[in-house]
Amino acid sequence: MKRLPEISISSLPMVIALLGAAALAGCAAGPEPRRPPASSAPAPQEPVAVKPAIRPVVKPTPLPAPQVQPPAAPSSTVLALLERADTRMEQGDLAAAAASLERALRIEPRNPRLWNRLARIRLRQGNYSQAASLAAKSSSLAAGDAELLADNRAIIEQARRH
Repeated sequence: MKRLPEISISSLPMVIALLGAAALAGCAAGPEPRRPPASSAPAPQEPVAVKPAIRPVVKPTPLPAPQVQPPAAPSSTVLALLERADTRMEQGDLAAAAASLERALRIEPRNPRLWNRLARIRLRQGNYSQAASLAAKSSSLAAGDAELLADNRAIIEQARRH
């Protein structure tokens, strides 16, 4: 391995001064750029005519009317669960009726009639806030079924009165 030349202590201030001068020389700014002499009067400019921007007229295109599809017939499993719910309701077992409807909703979550039936049960159970929420969900899926929408409004009004 090569050894660096040794510097005596007496020459150390000179080495530090040279390094400092080199560092400062790199920071020094060059000559200031020349600027044209300022004249006392601005040069006359010709007026420029500004034309207003012309925007194209865009007529909104009407959206097509939503397609209302009749609800699909419930599956045989859902029909069996509806029958079980009706039987349990007639027997006064609202919790079992609600459980059957909840199972049916797991099979057909977009069936507005199932949501409506469950809302009716929750209303009878005294769970008014849930009854209103379920009726609102049913309405969001009802798509033009005036009778079902009216029943959902009635459920919501009854729930709000309590």
